[in-house]
This record gives sequence, C-alpha cells and structure tokens, in this order.
Amino acid sequence: MSNALSIAAVTAVIKYLLENGLVSDAIASSIGDVLVTALPPDKIQVGTDERAQLNLFLYQFTQNRNVDWISQESRNRFSRINPHPSSTNPPLALNLHYLLTAYGPKDFQAEILLGYAMQLLHKSPIITSAIIENALKNSLGTSTANVFSQALAGVPISDLAEQIGQIKISPELFKLEETSKIWSALQTNYRPSATYEVSMVLIDGNEFYPSKSSYLIPLFQPHIKEVIAPAELEQKIIVGSTLIIRGQGLRGDFTKIRLGNTEKLFAPFDVQEIQVSLLVPPDLLSGVQSVQVVHLMIESTGQIQNLQESNVVPFVLHPKITASVAQLQKDEDNLCSAAISVQCNPKVGKEQRVILLLNEISKDNPATYSFAVENRNEDTNNIMIPIKKVKPGSYLVRVRVDGAESLLYRNQTGEYDSPQVLIQ
Repeated sequence: MSNALSIAAVTAVIKYLLENGLVSDAIASSIGDVLVTALPPDKIQVGTDERAQLNLFLYQFTQNRNVDWISQESRNRFSRINPHPSSTNPPLALNLHYLLTAYGPKDFQAEILLGYAMQLLHKSPIITSAIIENALKNSLGTSTANVFSQALAGVPISDLAEQIGQIKISPELFKLEETSKIWSALQTNYRPSATYEVSMVLIDGNEFYPSKSSYLIPLFQPHIKEVIAPAELEQKIIVGSTLIIRGQGLRGDFTKIRLGNTEKLFAPFDVQEIQVSLLVPPDLLSGVQSVQVVHLMIESTGQIQNLQESNVVPFVLHPKITASVAQLQKDEDNLCSAAISVQCNPKVGKEQRVILLLNEISKDNPATYSFAVENRNEDTNNIMIPIKKVKPGSYLVRVRVDGAESLLYRNQTGEYDSPQVLIQ
C-alpha cells in the first residue's frame, strides 16, 4: 500500500527519469540545456521567453477497479512496514493521467524533445520499487529544498518506495476531439504533447508516518558551484551588476542571499533550481567577498527561521571609478605633480589598502606609475591621491582596493580608453 505522498512521489520519479535520460542521451544534449518541470501548462513561459523544456502535468485521476485484486505479496509487504494498522478501510486505488508537453523556441526542438521523452518512457513501461527508491534518492540529492523535499523530510525513502511497489506507464492515444478538450480546459496555447496513464497507485487509510509539529531539516542542502558575472562585463563583478550563482538545490520556499559575514539577507530577483541571480548591492566593500544561499521557512507560529544554508563561495567585487586631475604643477626635468581625484563605487573602507595605477596611452615607450594611498579616517567614495614626478601625457587610471582592480573600458576599435586623465 502507499501513503499520501505516493502521488507526488510518482510524479517526482517520472520527472527524474526524464531528466536523467535526456542528460545521458548524446543527441538530446545537442539541443542544449533542457529544463524538465512538473507545472501546470499555463505557468510555462512561451513566446520570446520560451526555452527548450519538457513539462509533466498530472491533469486527471481515475479510480482503478482492480483494487480488490491486490497480490498477497503486496499485502504481506505492507504488513511488514506497518504491523499495527489503525484503519480497516480498503485502500484507494488510482490511475494517474499525465500530459507530457515539449516546448522549444527553434524549429524541430519540441518534436525532438517529445520523441526522446516518449522513447525513454517506452523503454521503461514497468518501474519497480528499486527504481523508485533510487530515483527518489537521486532526485532529492539534486533538488533539495522544494516543497516535495520538505514533505519527505524524515520519511524513510526505502519504505515509501516499498509501499508504492511498482507502477506501470502506458501511453494513452487520444483522438483530436479528446486532446482538444484537454487543452481547452487548460486555457493555454497548444504545444506538441503525449498523454500517459500510470497504474496503479494505492493510498491506504492507515497512518504510517507520524505527524510533525515542526519542520525537519532535510539531509541535503543547497550547494554553490560557482559565482560569475555576465559575460559582457568580461567576468568582472561590480556594484549594480548581476551576480550569477550556480549550483544545485538553490531554490527553496523562501530563498535569500547572504553576502559577507553578516546577518543581513538579500532577495534575489530570479531563483531557479540550478541558478540564482542577484543585483550586487552598493553597501559592500571592494575586494574579496563571500556569498551563501539561505533557505527560510515559516513555522506554524508565523516566525521565520533559517532552515538551510549552503556552502560559502568567495568572489571578487571590483570597484568602478571616475577620475580627474587637480592641483597640477610642473616639476623639474619637465615632470608633473598633481592630485588625482578618484570617485569609487562602492565606498573604500578606511582601513582598506589602496594603490593608484597610471598607464600612459602611447605606443612609444609608455610610462607606468603606481602610488600607495594612505589610510582614511572614514569610509568614503572620494579619494584624493597625490602624485609626483609623472611624465606629461594621457593616462589610463585604475585603483586596486585590497587587490581588486577597477575596470578599464574599450572604445569601438577595441582599445582601452577610459577612465583616463590628461597630465601636462
């Protein structure tokens, strides 16, 4: 027999088998990244935001009339799992009906995806309890903080798989009229799709798993693999740019980001299972920073608690500057002294180590200079940096704050041309 989580477990198993099969198939992988979801079709992004995607939607239940014919082996198995049943009600026997839909923004992508998905399901018409257990464990290992994972917290996966036993997946070939009724009820645009029946799923009246008064922490936690910036910024992270966090199990019920060793949490603007995107706030300091994904949960009391925290991964926050020249005067040997006014974003900490770098824009033996900057009395966006004995000319300006260099920008010909100052 099966408990109340069996329906969601069956959906999770089929979703995992599709994901795993498409990843291992060389032809399907040529399409690129394929997203596999279990959402209502009206929640799928289409049009300009459409991507290569397979969606598995449970659209209907029907009663299986063979409930009275349950093998003695199945009854014995349930007796081993739950030797003290609290109810004598017969189990509820269900057939689950799924709509498998393919999406793709390019020609033939949807057809290729649907064909391979149908082939995968055709190769595995019978899913045994061993396959169910393995799929659930692997699915939870890569998707650790969604609603299904929370529901399974503290539930023995092997017992749940043994309760389900085995299921059969078979295609349902509908006529156009029946297909039209399904899509009309969904009230969304039609896409190539196939329908499947899964039988049978049993929900027993016995309460096997104890009710939980509070949330349990799942075994698996979100994991960050890398932190990068958009490619157009040459992989440099600055204030106001998008911080792209990639990993596994990143999406939780409430996903927040911790930057640095503080308790302040930031809200990302895009959260996916394998990627989270956050605008870099202005109240950090340049240099090496750290990022951590935090999953929050609302308890029954209404209080919010930290449920899970990922590993901590460092990244470098680069300053963005503008520069101008002040107090310019000529020295001996036709050299110059001046003060370079640098506006930094973000602020420079009062104890951060700052070095000014000047590179002459010249093809004829260009001069280079570096000047250490004294510590400041407070954090500031504006630094006045004295320079001495500098050759007259145009210079590219950079500052290095705790080892993090400010960005240089190119002109239309691909040459670096800003920020720069004229010293003469």
